[in-house]
Amino acid sequence: MDLALTILPIALAIALGWAARASGLVREQHWPGVEELSFKLLIPAILIHSIAGADLSLSRIGAFAVALVMTVAVGGAIALSLRLVLAIPNASLSTLYQTAIRFNGFISLAAAALLMGNTGLSLIAVAMAVLIPVVNVLNIIVLAVLCGGGASPVRIVKTVVTNPLVIGGFIGIAVNQAGGLPHWADETLEIVGRAALAVGLLAVGAGIQLKRLMDFSFLVVLGLILRPLVVPALYVGIAWLLDLSSEETLAGILIFAVPAASNGYIVAKAMGGDAPLYADLLAWQTLLCLIAIPAYSVLVT
Repeated sequence: MDLALTILPIALAIALGWAARASGLVREQHWPGVEELSFKLLIPAILIHSIAGADLSLSRIGAFAVALVMTVAVGGAIALSLRLVLAIPNASLSTLYQTAIRFNGFISLAAAALLMGNTGLSLIAVAMAVLIPVVNVLNIIVLAVLCGGGASPVRIVKTVVTNPLVIGGFIGIAVNQAGGLPHWADETLEIVGRAALAVGLLAVGAGIQLKRLMDFSFLVVLGLILRPLVVPALYVGIAWLLDLSSEETLAGILIFAVPAASNGYIVAKAMGGDAPLYADLLAWQTLLCLIAIPAYSVLVT
């Protein structure tokens, strides 16, 4: 019950974002600007701030990084292996793959701040620095193969290196290795980071469309079995095998139990994936994560 109450502010912030859009308090045409602000400025700022002060020694994050990448690799392979037993169209299979391994960093960061404080923020920031390039490359390759998206190596590299979250992660690493942020920059990015968590959650809520929850097809069920059920459980198993700390295990749960990133919808639409299925899964995953996060957290607290 305590964990569920801890997650309650996240649920209420998401609900507030939905209400602001549904009521017209913030008009629909303004939300893309809010999302762009979060994606291009606020979240990169919190990544730089968190990574710059984190312990990035191999002995500290090596096993954690291995567990994250293993979960993405195996979880994605499980999603693709559904083709062996079910006649799933290529476009839909690509969406099941995307929604199995993509993650919404807004919710991960907010949940980490509530449940773990600065330690959690640092771990999530490190996880994002490790996973964002990997996840983007894998998804583009899978979409290109399954849907004929024609993603050339140059396009893949350009997509990854121009991603603001990737840039923020690498800047954070560079600053970390250079000795950290000066006091004035640290304070500035901390202020911006607080805004990032709130604005990000509001944007997530604004993206929820209740009518999408009514489309509960067999493919939606498959996607929800993959995440938030199978993939987070897979991470917990890998974390146990690698003897990760309870903090690292919880941080990984906060990566893999949250919904997929909304930018995957845009990628699906642009490269021939099943964008409507992505929207359906995103709506359900956003609601179910509010149950999944406390449920999985009980395992490590």
